[in-house]
Amino acid sequence: MSKSGEDGWRKPNLTVEGQKAFWDSKSDTYETEEMTTDNQGELDATFAACREIDCEDIVTLGGAVGCRDPKVILEDTFSRKGVYVPKVVFNDLSPQQVDRASASILKPFVDQGVAIEFLPGEISGICRNIASKPRRLIIGVYNCQSFFKAEPESGYPSCGYDEYLRNGRILGQEFLFDWVGLSETRVLLSTGVRAKVSTLDEEVTKNAIRDSLAAMQRKVSDGSISSISALQIVGQTDGRDGFFLSHWYTPDGILALVQDVFGSDEFSISVKHFAKGMALVVDPVGVTPQGVVTVLNNVIGNVLPQSQHETLQAIKRIIT
Repeated sequence: MSKSGEDGWRKPNLTVEGQKAFWDSKSDTYETEEMTTDNQGELDATFAACREIDCEDIVTLGGAVGCRDPKVILEDTFSRKGVYVPKVVFNDLSPQQVDRASASILKPFVDQGVAIEFLPGEISGICRNIASKPRRLIIGVYNCQSFFKAEPESGYPSCGYDEYLRNGRILGQEFLFDWVGLSETRVLLSTGVRAKVSTLDEEVTKNAIRDSLAAMQRKVSDGSISSISALQIVGQTDGRDGFFLSHWYTPDGILALVQDVFGSDEFSISVKHFAKGMALVVDPVGVTPQGVVTVLNNVIGNVLPQSQHETLQAIKRIIT
């Protein structure tokens, strides 16, 4: 671990274009990667939350190729005889991911008569094209603690740190870790405590970095440090376009971010915990939800740190 500026530590320029370049390149293999298939607890929480709603539509934001949401929700809906099949609005930042969802993974549902509208682009922009109505919002994020703690018995076989390094060919040869906190202007900013590791480093180095990050996480969890909202991870490979970005949140950090947008006078928020992370279920107060908005598998954590609050504000406009 180091303080800012002590070791030549450098982030790439965090831009939407860089994210598109990364996610476009993963459209052919996304649904088979272990980072996509190790979060059954989130899907179980999503099934439970969706079954409670007489659902007219499903709005999937950041759905990648659609192999999780809305695919598994639609399969669950079809499996229950007599249940009305909802309309779907499907979005992802990556045009190539959306194209693959349309041409392949979600095409069987279209063939069965499900009306699906495909909208590539940033969530904050495409929400302007979605009609507002009372909807239940399900936000799935990763828990900072789970970045260092696997739960094989719960379908989470490897902790995030080990999983990321093992998949460096996909995510990046070098990983930059930055502990970030929510500023007064609702931006996730560096606290100045950072680390970096390469997939080419010796195992002793990789283990030492993991141990130092985990020690910091324990201080955050026990309340010794209160200014941290998330661990930010950036993966990059020299000579390759784009970068991988993720945020693994503290429970208090993500709740503070969400509560700041979805205030208690207008919305209720319940939190469900599982092996890899958390699901925050947000309902408008005083009305019955007529649809569901899903933002799963840490999509909010993949949004640029300066845009997460803005993204949640855009989602707010389509659930009331």
